[in-house]
Amino acid sequence: MVTKSDFVLEWDKALGFRGDPFTEKILGPINTFLVNRKDEKEKLNWFFIKNYSYGAIVGEAGVGKTILLKWLEDRLAKYNRIHAVYINAAVFKEQVNIMQKMIIPLLSFYEKNFSKPHLKLPSTEFMGFLKKKLEHKSVALLIDNSHHLIEKNLELIKSLRKEGLKLQVIITSTPKEYEKSRLAELGQDELSITLRRLTYEETKDMIIKRIEAFGGAGIYPFSEEDLKEIYEKADKNPKEFLKLCRDEAIKILIHKREALERTNYSAGHEAKPLKASNILGSEDKMDIKIRKADDKEIAEEKKEDKKKLIRIRFALGKDSEKKKKSAPGFSLKKEDNKAMYDDEHKEALVNSLSSTSPRRQTKPEPGKKEYLSESDKLLRELAEEFEVK
Repeated sequence: MVTKSDFVLEWDKALGFRGDPFTEKILGPINTFLVNRKDEKEKLNWFFIKNYSYGAIVGEAGVGKTILLKWLEDRLAKYNRIHAVYINAAVFKEQVNIMQKMIIPLLSFYEKNFSKPHLKLPSTEFMGFLKKKLEHKSVALLIDNSHHLIEKNLELIKSLRKEGLKLQVIITSTPKEYEKSRLAELGQDELSITLRRLTYEETKDMIIKRIEAFGGAGIYPFSEEDLKEIYEKADKNPKEFLKLCRDEAIKILIHKREALERTNYSAGHEAKPLKASNILGSEDKMDIKIRKADDKEIAEEKKEDKKKLIRIRFALGKDSEKKKKSAPGFSLKKEDNKAMYDDEHKEALVNSLSSTSPRRQTKPEPGKKEYLSESDKLLRELAEEFEVK
C-alpha cells in the first residue's frame, strides 16, 4: 500500500515490492525475462547448428545485447560438447586475459584454490593444458562490449584458431563502435543481428514480469498512460525505460497525497453538492452512498437553511394555559386558533432578537434613515406576519 509519508528511503518496500523491479541487473530465470527476440534466437540457433565461426550482435546501448548474450550462455551450458565463456570487455581497464577466462571454469576445486597450475605454466605449454581440459569440447567465446578489446586480444583470438582450437566467437557492440573497430578481422559475420528497439507491448510485458517477480501486480503503481509516456520519453530504449520507471515510481510514492489533495480540491469546485445516505442503518458501521443532489433538493436545502435563522414557537392546542407560560405575551383565541400578542410584546421581541445581529445600529445618525441588517429585516417581517389586526 502506498504510504502517505513525504520522505521515504525504502521506496520499494513502501510500494509493496520485495526489492527493486527496475534494476539494470539481468534477472533469472533469464528465459522468462527475455522479451520476444524470437527471430534473434532462431539465428543464434542456426549459427551453432551450422558450426559458423564468427558472428556479431549490433545494437544501440541499452537495447538488450547483454541479456541476449547471457541467454545464449545459459542455453549452451545445457550441452556438454560446448564450453561457453562469457566475457564483458567493458569491465577490464587493461588487456583482457582471455586464456585465464577460458581455463578457470574447467579446473577442479583443488586446482582453483590450491595448486593453481594455470598460473605456473609457461605460455608455450598453456595451449596443451587447455586442450587437455577441454577434451572433446569446443569453445564458444561470447564477448560483450567487444569494442573495448585491444589489438593483442584480437591477435590472440586469431592465433587460437591457428593452434587448432575449436572456437566459435560471437561479439556485441554498438553500430558506431563496431565500424571504428577491427572486429571484422575476426572473420565473416555469419550472424548479422541488428537489435531493434522493443515495441510498447513488448516493453509493457517486460515491466509486468519484473514487477510480479518482486511481489507486485500488473503495472502498479503506474497507469497505462504513465507507461506510454515513459516509453516515449525513453525513446523506446529498454534500459532507459527502466531508469525512468524507477524515478516515476518514487515520485508517485512521495507525491501521492499531494496529488490526491489537488484532485479532490479541483473536483470540489466543479461538482454540485453531494447527498449522503446510510443504506445499512447501523450506527457502528455505515456504508455511505454518495450521489449528486438535483436542483430541487438544493433549493429545498437553501430554504431550510434560511428558516433556521429564527424559530418562534406558538402555544396552540388544549393546554393553552400551560404553553402560554412558556411564551409570555401570547393569548389564544379558540374560535380561530390564531396566536395573538400586543404591540408592546412585539416591539420587545424584535428588539431582543435584533440585539444579536452583528451588523446592528441601535440608533440612526441624524438626517439618515434607520439602518437595518438583513437579519433585522427578516425578524420584523416574521413578527408582522403573525400580527392579528
